[in-house]
Amino acid sequence: MYAQHHLPRRVEAEALDSLCAGDPAAQRSRRDLRRLHHAMGTLGILTRALDKEVGTRPLRILEIGAGDGSLALRLARRRATRWPPVSMTLLDRQAVVDAGTLRGLQSAGWTATVATADVFDWLDEPAESPWDIVIANLFVHHFPADDLARLLGAISSSTSLFFCCEPRRGMLALAGSHAVALLGAGAITREDAVLSVRAGFRGKELTAAWPKAAGWHLQEYSAGLFSHCLLARRT
Repeated sequence: MYAQHHLPRRVEAEALDSLCAGDPAAQRSRRDLRRLHHAMGTLGILTRALDKEVGTRPLRILEIGAGDGSLALRLARRRATRWPPVSMTLLDRQAVVDAGTLRGLQSAGWTATVATADVFDWLDEPAESPWDIVIANLFVHHFPADDLARLLGAISSSTSLFFCCEPRRGMLALAGSHAVALLGAGAITREDAVLSVRAGFRGKELTAAWPKAAGWHLQEYSAGLFSHCLLARRT
């Protein structure tokens, strides 16, 4: 109760979002994010959530807020031999997926497409067919309440399975965010990490923001020391 009382959700613009893709500070921050994903165990959290949902037919997966695609590449390398063929679309406002990442995805046997667009513009355009899976990692927390509801509503109309892994809002995670310098993080990441935790989630906040229409099974839970997840599956 202490953490919940003293950490109301507060969404503020993060510094990385205002930087051009080629800015050296932005490039360093994206490297920092890769280290943070490792430290938070994001890939393991993601694979544990999705493994039980993946069947045998080919998959179309959309990652929103995909950044440089490094997490998708690690996912492909870990699951290429266990999952069926995957067509992966990496969506972000900035074109920061490099050729080496695309070659890595292709080497793992995945078909990779990069889409550069605002997430709302993308999701508001009807797809030829629904995505099998939509995933997001350290992305959904960027949206205040009204935009969050709009985002989750658009996702629910675009897929039958959604998973996100976000910062957990609490005192332990806040303390961790102040310690990212120990991972070698630069000034931008040190600032943004604190803002991310304050914009993060706890309890059933994502469930409350999901559309109220029937036909969905929602699991919202904490994972690891610092992560908060939502797995939404159409029944």
